[in-house]
Amino acid sequence: MNPIRIELPNERQVAPVNVYLFTKPEPVLVDTGTNAASDQAALQAGLAAHGLTVGDLKRVIISHAHVDHFGQAATIAAHSSADIWVSDLAYEWLVDTPAMWRKRIAYYRDVFLPQTGLSVEMREMVLNFMAYSAETAVSVPRQRIKTYAPDAKLEMGGLTWQTLYTPGHASHQTCYYQPETRQLLSSDMLMTTTPTPVVERPPTGTKHIPGLPRFLESLDLIESLDIEIVYPGHGEPFSSYREIINKQRSRIYQRKAECLDCVKDGCDTAVSLVQKMYGRRSATIQFAGLWMVIGYLDLLLADNAIVTEEVNGVRHYRAKK
Repeated sequence: MNPIRIELPNERQVAPVNVYLFTKPEPVLVDTGTNAASDQAALQAGLAAHGLTVGDLKRVIISHAHVDHFGQAATIAAHSSADIWVSDLAYEWLVDTPAMWRKRIAYYRDVFLPQTGLSVEMREMVLNFMAYSAETAVSVPRQRIKTYAPDAKLEMGGLTWQTLYTPGHASHQTCYYQPETRQLLSSDMLMTTTPTPVVERPPTGTKHIPGLPRFLESLDLIESLDIEIVYPGHGEPFSSYREIINKQRSRIYQRKAECLDCVKDGCDTAVSLVQKMYGRRSATIQFAGLWMVIGYLDLLLADNAIVTEEVNGVRHYRAKK
């Protein structure tokens, strides 16, 4: 059977979020939305439209550990017997959610945001938003979680789906591909708009996870598949996946070149590049733009087109001659 799309409001984010329901041979839900009351009510209504309640769910599968995709997992676990399935790579986020948020906030406060050159006022705005997410975060009891490997096979809707590890937007992002019916549950890996490469706290002993270069590699993987229809984490399902991939790849290369031109013109910090490339957009878009700028800089560093050094805690960039 085909996945049933249920759209949830996702009020604190930019756009509504999709979760997907399989009703047979057992009720399975892919992703959950946030734990806000509006998302809870919308999920209950979506399940009721198919004669189900939260208590009927047998499995919940989490694509990646961003709050709009796993936020209701603990609530669903508390009101059902459903097992919560998540990739090995995202396990810690579900079992110790508040602690993981504290670590991410500390990294942004002490390392990432100061390195960008962002003003103290803007840093506080970002940290306050993150603090809200941390305060509302609820962990899932360990005994209710089952993990799957990044290359596992999962049963949903009476069919076997291949799990695909597709980092970029998130370092632990997974998608689900059904080769016989040529369906892809792409979550936030592939949408009609390019997902931002969210800057994450790097593992101990490393300095930075380059999101955008990994996203381009994941695009190559998805492009190699034979897909009839894509079910994204946000927005309507679509079929023109190769056209969308080509547009996103071309746009990234174009913006990378623009970023290099800006560096050559004297924009030598991440925040000055954001102001140049996204300065007329809203504060929310500018923050997403900061993640994109870091991605463009990662690509330029990989191309050996620029060099970087840290001066008084701020990272500066210049073009190579």
